[in-house]
Amino acid sequence: MGVTIKQIAELANVSRGTVDKVLNHRPGVKAETKAKVLQIAKELNYQPNFLGKALVQSKEPTKLGIILTPDYNPYIQAMLKGINQAKEEFAPFNLDISVKILATLEPAELVNLLTDMSTDSYDGIAVFPIDDEQVKTKINQLTEQGIVIITFNSKIDGIHDLCFLGQDHVQGGAVAAGLMGRLLPCGGQIGIIISSHNLSCHQCRLEGFQQKLKQKYSNFDIVEIRENQDHKEEAFKITLEYCNKYPELKGLYITGGGIIGVGRALDIARKSEKLKVICHDLVPDTITLLQNGTVDFAIGQNASNQGYQLVKILFDYIIKRQKPNGYYMKIPITIATEDTIDYFEE
Repeated sequence: MGVTIKQIAELANVSRGTVDKVLNHRPGVKAETKAKVLQIAKELNYQPNFLGKALVQSKEPTKLGIILTPDYNPYIQAMLKGINQAKEEFAPFNLDISVKILATLEPAELVNLLTDMSTDSYDGIAVFPIDDEQVKTKINQLTEQGIVIITFNSKIDGIHDLCFLGQDHVQGGAVAAGLMGRLLPCGGQIGIIISSHNLSCHQCRLEGFQQKLKQKYSNFDIVEIRENQDHKEEAFKITLEYCNKYPELKGLYITGGGIIGVGRALDIARKSEKLKVICHDLVPDTITLLQNGTVDFAIGQNASNQGYQLVKILFDYIIKRQKPNGYYMKIPITIATEDTIDYFEE
């Protein structure tokens, strides 16, 4: 059974109120007494009862907000699964967790949403940031107001966020290029579909992919780089146009959502088995295309766990007063094939 504040107070020969002040970093305790209490707590491996404190002390709910990109990308649905799991787990702590989903990838919409949230007394917000100066300015305004901001998936410079949760996307793009090089040792023409140039994660994936090809696989020719904003319909259109315009096309690399559109276009063009396809995120559409052989490799980042971690990081910092272990909290890179699907979960 864990040690209590009462027991620490008795061993330190001080009041429970004094111990409470020390453990909660409040003033009014002599340095010598503070050191003594902390040493006793450390030796006894004291673990505070945050559940009891949250239930007894918190009259108003702690408001947490999660801002996601449009949910027509199946990856967002996987993130919501993890967020909802965290909602259930942390429900006793009097948290008010709201999820806001953008309709577009336009910076103005995100700025407006952040502005609304800044007036609604949010304690913490997790946001998928769009690489835009107005977005950066607004995020920094919120941090100056005392709102805890964490960012995820798409890392950008110039903002005062508490931490970033996400993958090394340059490395992810390099992994994709290495896989493409092994699939097509003789090289050839490659088409690329990028989600949005306004999201740094996709810029980084593209950068890593191009750098790796240049360094090790110079026999490839990137014919075009087109943007689909994660829309499957746009991915369908771009893929068909690539197939029609470049009959010698050997491979496709898609950095974001819309992979099902790629698959349908390749079916129509009768090139599902001829082109090598590499994508990101192990969502249901990707699994289907891995199983039927259309997609060769899918680079994953466990979207469900990422959604869960967003809530947990905010909870740990605001309720438990535990800082993240460093600024950059990396999500591991996984590589799924038709034969390894069951080992990974997004």
